[in-house]
Amino acid sequence: MAEETTAGAPGMPDKDRRLRQAELAISHVLRGGVVISAAIILVGVIWFYLQMAITGQATLTYPHTVLEVAQQLTQGDPLALVALGLLVLLLTPILRVAISIIIFALERDWLYTVITLIVLLILLVSLLLGRGGA
Repeated sequence: MAEETTAGAPGMPDKDRRLRQAELAISHVLRGGVVISAAIILVGVIWFYLQMAITGQATLTYPHTVLEVAQQLTQGDPLALVALGLLVLLLTPILRVAISIIIFALERDWLYTVITLIVLLILLVSLLLGRGGA
């Protein structure tokens, strides 16, 4: 566990130290996204079953768009919270790609910066234009 907090051994070359820091940053983003997503989903599931146990009924309309998630969250819908957790999980690897762009740019690796930027654009376009559901 102590290895994660260090940037590398004192005698490690500067390039290797930066690479290690980049790998750690990306691993923290991925791990954090999964943990936050799981926590949000868990709270939503618990809230759903508590609502059902207390009132004897539960909302069964699942939000299908980001706008519906936001609207239903303001109305206190636990399924919207579950959907929010899934959105966080979906956005986690996209954030990883965005961080990779920054890391490649800081290292002045322009080829990988451009390639990763193209990958990010493809991900965002597919996310925004994609049609899910039936």
